[in-house]
Parts: sequence; C-alpha cells; structure tokens
Amino acid sequence: MDSSTIAFLAVILATFVLVKWLLQSESHPSARQAPATGSATGSSTGRSRNATATRRRPKRPVTEDMIDVVKSLAPTLHREQIKHSLEDTGSVEETVEKFLRGDEFAFPPGYSAQDSTAGSETVQANSGGPENSDPRKKSNIKPNDLLNKYKVDINEELSGLDYPELSIEERKRFLVWQARKNMEEKLKKDETLSELLK
Repeated sequence: MDSSTIAFLAVILATFVLVKWLLQSESHPSARQAPATGSATGSSTGRSRNATATRRRPKRPVTEDMIDVVKSLAPTLHREQIKHSLEDTGSVEETVEKFLRGDEFAFPPGYSAQDSTAGSETVQANSGGPENSDPRKKSNIKPNDLLNKYKVDINEELSGLDYPELSIEERKRFLVWQARKNMEEKLKKDETLSELLK
C-alpha cells in the first residue's frame, strides 16, 4: 500500500471514532437527566414532563419589579392575580405566556372579592367597559389631526416652495399640505370615494 491510501484509511478511522464519541448518549449530561425526569412522572407524554420540569425548577422570590413588568404587559390583570401566578410559576416569562394564551388567572386563596372588584372596575373604566377588557382586541390606532399638529393653513399656497431648501418642520408642514391637496383632488374626481366620507 502506498502512503496516500494509508493516510486516507487513517482519516476515515479517526472520523469514525470522533463521530462515535460525539454521538454517545451516555456521555452528555442532558441525556442522563431525561430518563430520570420521564420515570419520575410515570408518563411518557411531553406535557407531563414539561409540567414536572416546571415544578422542580427553583423559584425566585416574587418582587415588585416582577409584578410591574407583568402588569405593563397585562394591564387588565389585578396585582394579586399576577403575584399569585408568579408565586406558582416563579417566572415572569411563563406568567406572560400564560396571559397571552388566554389562560385564567386565579386570585390567591383567602383574597376578598371586594378588593378584586374595585380593581376590575378601574380596569373596565380605563378600557371602555367589560367587552373591551381584552388588550389583544383593543385598537391602538388613534386619530390625529395633522393640520392642527403642524399648524397648516389649507388656504395658504405652498406649491412655490423649494423643498430641498426647507427646514425639517417646514417640510412636515409642506407634506401635510400637499397630502391634503392631493386628497381634495381625488375627492373631486372619484364620486364613490367622496360618498364614503359623507
């Protein structure tokens, strides 16, 4: 055998040994923990394994900062509901995911219903009523009067201005004026569009 054949066989053998070593399931720490988790649950379903792993994870103590973070993402929930959920899960991420899935948030045992109704009335007043209490269904689009915001007079003639020479504020005014004039022209030409605005 010549030296190139011996080198080729040596590379093949080294690659085989390396792949065998990397794929050994017993050597990886996560592979050793998986059977223990599965046997502790007594079930082979993924959901029960995740639930057991969630319960076994060490929980952080609930702080005001954690409650504030969840409250900013879930304004319809009462602080006591958030605190109770954080005590159960020990994680801001899991509590937020639970809210986004639409799961129910229970009040802690022994919590009086009067305190919770006062908090829910405040939330309903802020969100426009019980039918709009879901923040995922709330529209964040608000009308904005650009003519007043940028102090644009429709009767003023701005078409003779040199756009590149204008300042940023003047450009904003010019663009709002131009958009309004273009819309007026479209309304004159398109009767169906003008009927929609009546």
